[in-house]
Amino acid sequence: MQITRAHKTAWGSYNDRRHSFDDDSDIKTFIQLIHKNDQLRSYLKRFLPKGTFSFKPKPHGQYGVDLGLFSEQGHIVTTIDIERWSAWNEDWPNYYKHIHFLGRKEKFLEQHDAPFFMAFLNYKRDKVLMIGEEDIRKQPTIDKFFKYKGVTDRVRELPMREGHLFGHTITDTERGIFQCHGQ
Repeated sequence: MQITRAHKTAWGSYNDRRHSFDDDSDIKTFIQLIHKNDQLRSYLKRFLPKGTFSFKPKPHGQYGVDLGLFSEQGHIVTTIDIERWSAWNEDWPNYYKHIHFLGRKEKFLEQHDAPFFMAFLNYKRDKVLMIGEEDIRKQPTIDKFFKYKGVTDRVRELPMREGHLFGHTITDTERGIFQCHGQ
């Protein structure tokens, strides 16, 4: 069975959202994490030109990428899409063996010459897993059957070691599989 809109609606429904596609508070939380976490900020700056930047949520509208960073001159310097995973709370789920970049988000890789990042928040939103466009592009898009959910989706499977994890509650399990930046 392929992923349907009903699946996306069910999986994106959280108590703190008006509807399943309402990720405004996740975007706001991610921006706050950037401001509070020196290591996350330094990681992103490695890919950006020198200068001062401003955040713009939903720079291409409701169905576009979640966040754009803009230069003082108004040029987009990077884009970031943000997801929250309900299965990842205190510790990384043992049945997740890869980082999955969803095929339906591939359009974000082609939107700009500026770098693209995928940010995955854990359910509590006190950790963020980052993957960059260069690492995403290394992997082919495949049809993947997800046994746990009982559905097939188009994804790119990235090795865990490609993920950069930021936060202050990183577990020993997470330290063993990701590049960790935090306590």
